[in-house]
Amino acid sequence: MPLTSLLLVPVLAIISRNAPAYTNDDCSGKYNASMADSGAYAEGWRGCKTPSEKYPVWIAYDLSSVPAAKRLDVLLVWYNEDTSPYDHTLIYQQASDGYNNPGAYIIEANAAPGGKIPESGWVKLTSVDKNVLHSRQHLLSLTGYNWVRLSASASDGTKDNAGIALNMDIYDASNGSNDDWIFIGDSITQMSMHHQAFECKYGKGTFSQLIAEKAPEYFPIQENGGTGYMQSTDGAKHIQEWMKIFPGKYVGLAYGTNDAWNKMEPQAFYNNYKVMVEVVIKAGKVPMVPRIPWSSKIKEIQEHGEVLNAEIDRLYKNYPQIIKGPDYWNYYRKNPELLSADGVHPGQPEGLFMYRKMWADNALEKVYKQ
Repeated sequence: MPLTSLLLVPVLAIISRNAPAYTNDDCSGKYNASMADSGAYAEGWRGCKTPSEKYPVWIAYDLSSVPAAKRLDVLLVWYNEDTSPYDHTLIYQQASDGYNNPGAYIIEANAAPGGKIPESGWVKLTSVDKNVLHSRQHLLSLTGYNWVRLSASASDGTKDNAGIALNMDIYDASNGSNDDWIFIGDSITQMSMHHQAFECKYGKGTFSQLIAEKAPEYFPIQENGGTGYMQSTDGAKHIQEWMKIFPGKYVGLAYGTNDAWNKMEPQAFYNNYKVMVEVVIKAGKVPMVPRIPWSSKIKEIQEHGEVLNAEIDRLYKNYPQIIKGPDYWNYYRKNPELLSADGVHPGQPEGLFMYRKMWADNALEKVYKQ
């Protein structure tokens, strides 16, 4: 049976891969614009100058060679994972800063013919101010346009890292944005679900690349919504604002390790998850919830994690809309060698890779039907 007859998710096709890319700042040739759309997410474009309203730093793609029908409604996503937490301002137990992260920017389009970067004629499509997230998505209409440009007027970075650095992909969204995922959670998600999959450190293959290996028609958008130290209380507090800016369909909710470590009362844990799940469902999206990972060293997690996982099991029963995520409790209990020396976080590289691969395998089985 053809693969397409089995798939439940309309294809969200990437159209910017290796498109001609231009910039006004490439750190003297060290980080050229083409590094932003090459598909090698361990590298990326970087501008070293600090942007300002008077002297913005920009990156532009020439999409004129893409058939016009594939660039009418598009979804632009950019990633800056030099800034490791999804929202670094929420890390309240230690200082955490943005690194070359766009702080304020506009996205523009231009109808000029392809081949030479236009100096005028740019039209603003949308803008963001006071950004502190390390990735964002934007649904745009490029009808009549050949070019798209992200132009930053401020950096959300430290004194020595106040440029702009990112990867940027553009997708044909004419079939909608259902093949679009975000994984929200604590430091385990933060470490495991990024795109900078250096084989020696994190294991080779992003979530999207792992999906494409088994379902080649697909290369889903995937944001890493992990922020260290977070508990389910934080997720319940911020889920509404995160869902307002996420145009995709699938939302991983992976809290519990810090909740177990701090012996959160089970009903409070359940209530926090209830808030998150209901917000996701009300937004027309699909929640995905894994079981809390086991710890090889932390007694509180070993003892209280079982209690909180029982609340997750209750959540599954009460909300059949939830896609059951991986069972990280039993997996790491059976494979303790894949945990790091702290006995909590997956180890480098295999433990981190397996965390990510289990999410991908779960999606292939339950969403892509592979």
